[in-house]
Amino acid sequence: MKLRLVLKTSTKKEKDVSIKFSIPPSKHLGFINFINLALEQGKPVKISFEKISKAGDKEESKIVGTFKFEGKDEIQLKQLEEEINDREKKRKKQHQKRVQG
Repeated sequence: MKLRLVLKTSTKKEKDVSIKFSIPPSKHLGFINFINLALEQGKPVKISFEKISKAGDKEESKIVGTFKFEGKDEIQLKQLEEEINDREKKRKKQHQKRVQG
């Protein structure tokens, strides 16, 4: 399964514009947990950007935003969470078999 973060906006002439960021499988569970936390708490989510130089220096961007998540389909979200949890359990079992075997 692939998971993407999709950001959408529109231009002054009402033309839709979007950008998609792939979320690697190793981050799926953490991302879903974050979304569930934000939904359950009803707190706003702050989005910002971090610039990292080649030397490893980090600098927060001057652009920030705030928004709230809204549940579009609670059942589907729970199914996605269960699917990711199942996949994580299978991966851990496979790892234990390799370590013990």
